[in-house]
Amino acid sequence: MDGRSPLEILIEEGEQINPAILLAEEFMRRDAADLLVAEEIQRAEEILYNARTEIDVIRRQVTAFERSPAHPSPELPLGF
Repeated sequence: MDGRSPLEILIEEGEQINPAILLAEEFMRRDAADLLVAEEIQRAEEILYNARTEIDVIRRQVTAFERSPAHPSPELPLGF
């Protein structure tokens, strides 16, 4: 790691809307009779694959977090 805390890394990440939500919104605006072209189907498959991969990563992280034992902090957070 580069010396940054997990919180610092998270804060520095850019914000974005979930691509699967954008894709669903785009498809909902279409007329139901409109067919998807091959490029749109491929794009949808890639977005859904990435979404599934991210869900799997988060599930593994939650599982690892649940197995982690609690440790008292040597510092008292401000406000407590």
